[in-house]
Amino acid sequence: MINKGKIQLPLTTEQYRASTPVSERFYQKFLSEGGTSHPEWPRITTEDSEHLFPPRDKGLKILLINPPIREWSYPNIMPIGQGYVAAVAVMDGHRVDVLDLNALRREPVKDPPEKFSKWVEEQLVQKLLKDKPDVIGIGGIITQYKRIKQITQICKKVYPEVPIILGGGIASCLPDFMVQRLPIDVAIIKEGEVNFSEVLYRIEIGASFEGALGIAYRKEVRPGEWEVKNNGLRTSVPARSQGLDSLPWPLRSRWPIDEIYKVNPVGHLNWKSKWVDGAPTTNIYSVEMIASRGCPYAAKACDYCYASYLGKIYRLRSPKEVVDEMQYISQRYGAKYIHFLDDLLMTDYRWAMELCAELRQRKKQDGFEVMWGGTCRTNIIADDIIRAQKEGRPNILELAYEVGMRQAGYGVESASPIILKSIDKSGQTPEKMEIAIKETIKVMGYADCSFMIGSPGETRETVQETVDFCKKVGLKPEVFFFTTAYPATSFWDLALEKGLIRKAVMGEKGPANDDIIEEYFLKLGEQGEQVRTNFSDLPDEEIAELSWWAVNGLGAQNKIRHPHSGEEQDLKKPSIRGATKADL
Repeated sequence: MINKGKIQLPLTTEQYRASTPVSERFYQKFLSEGGTSHPEWPRITTEDSEHLFPPRDKGLKILLINPPIREWSYPNIMPIGQGYVAAVAVMDGHRVDVLDLNALRREPVKDPPEKFSKWVEEQLVQKLLKDKPDVIGIGGIITQYKRIKQITQICKKVYPEVPIILGGGIASCLPDFMVQRLPIDVAIIKEGEVNFSEVLYRIEIGASFEGALGIAYRKEVRPGEWEVKNNGLRTSVPARSQGLDSLPWPLRSRWPIDEIYKVNPVGHLNWKSKWVDGAPTTNIYSVEMIASRGCPYAAKACDYCYASYLGKIYRLRSPKEVVDEMQYISQRYGAKYIHFLDDLLMTDYRWAMELCAELRQRKKQDGFEVMWGGTCRTNIIADDIIRAQKEGRPNILELAYEVGMRQAGYGVESASPIILKSIDKSGQTPEKMEIAIKETIKVMGYADCSFMIGSPGETRETVQETVDFCKKVGLKPEVFFFTTAYPATSFWDLALEKGLIRKAVMGEKGPANDDIIEEYFLKLGEQGEQVRTNFSDLPDEEIAELSWWAVNGLGAQNKIRHPHSGEEQDLKKPSIRGATKADL
């Protein structure tokens, strides 16, 4: 080991070359279902560690494109998934460049859509002609479908023969559909690092994609004709030292974190400005990272959630590995706050206690301190509060606060037992919600809670139950969303069954073919922009009015503009029919 300040690098370049054959690729570490077969292989962590992996003469030129997202707000989160696959590509000896269209816009987009689309095209063509890439990678989520289609069409027009690889949640949710409908060559399913490494290797040597797990692709059946081939899933990378600890850290050096991302606050730092425009308000910098993958409820996910896009098994990195990255981020970027992007962070109470112990030890050893925040679940937190009382110890919220945790985010969704059952919010009850939220407010000063309106069985009475609950526990919610069907969720299947996808496109209920489904994606926009798949028996207009009524009555954070869309509400608009001041 060699020491670079407080961060340990595994090997020198000479030691690396002597121990690892040049022909080896990252995916070959994970050919066994039992996890990595070579945990000792070096990996990219810090910027200094990148020198261990000089590009090979035959390595590919890869251009990764980050499409714009939440265009009404300042860009504030680096595409961390792209950062992970970029690190793997560099470790395999390829050259990686980035076109971050989301960061390049720098500020909220005020231009008309047509003008901004023209700007996207100009930036893209200029970069393509300059880089002349061998491979193009792009990713995102389903709400970016329209922009991703525009970008991939331009790429194919400029370079018809250059393969395009699609990743992220948009690729995993409907991989066959994406290969069929978008001008892409490969869709990577679930986790990207191992799959991306093998796909690049096969492209480099001119091999077929036949048998490469974790992808869907275009397979030529005869000259000029092709069909979609899905090779099935690859085994998820295991937890801790068997897998996740052997992955590289995101290749942050390729993205404008210093200039853009760290100065635009996230999580705890933009609690008050998020629904305005997320503009910088202080000189306290924030950076994001991930400590776990998947969700412990993924096998029986909440009906609205695509929790299994990184695998159905919940896996955690080792606490020491997590704190190592936290400490590096704090040192390198001057970050005073780190936001965890995990689906669920504080889930395993034993792991949470290990993490807190590691942070305490690091403070004692190095004086390291940093604020941080992440996602929780009310029933899990409530269970530990009860457990801690019996064991005579601090609960995990109290332990975490002592070592810097300042935000606990909960997807509460509803306080009505009827709705909680209808959306299959397993284990969450109003009683446990009350225990967790009250304790969070007591420890953290506030609880970051989001809710949904428009689920199956929703009525004015169930919304009233949620409002009453919030008042009872003294909760000022972050946001109210509209329940919306996204692919690969139970609600997606229900929306198709009830004819709601066709209704969102055509204005009337009925079956939806692929043309209608694509039109739905093209119109989807950001989450919560409007009522799209109202599962209740109430009219869409009343669901929208109920949302604003709850937002205004409780003083939710999105009281000025609608979630993600940036649309400002009419503050003079009357509340729902029949509502009185007593209702609020």
